[in-house]
Amino acid sequence: MLKTVVILISALGVVGCGSFVPVVKLDEQPLEVRNRSMAMPIIGAGQKTDYEVLTIVEGNSCKNKIWDPAATRTAAIEQIKFHALEAGAEAVANIQCGQREGTSTRTNCWELISCTAEAVKLVK
Repeated sequence: MLKTVVILISALGVVGCGSFVPVVKLDEQPLEVRNRSMAMPIIGAGQKTDYEVLTIVEGNSCKNKIWDPAATRTAAIEQIKFHALEAGAEAVANIQCGQREGTSTRTNCWELISCTAEAVKLVK
């Protein structure tokens, strides 16, 4: 009996829970929204562009299930662009990404990469 309970709890732990960090399923968003967020420009360090910071946005790439794709910096930046678009931004600036984190009960991810950036409006 105890063995059955342990197996059931282990199985639920692998397939039953989502991540504890916010991750938007971009493939479930309307095509227009995906295209607009993917096309959002990134203002790099040293670029001479005037802008106004609207807010700070965070993007996460989480490998939640064992069969999910690996967490990537690219996926985390796609999340940043989506959140910046939601905030009314025209671009993102000063992207900073952390190191790849391993398995954690705090995040419920096998792997996690988190990035932050400024969501900005361009000054014309």
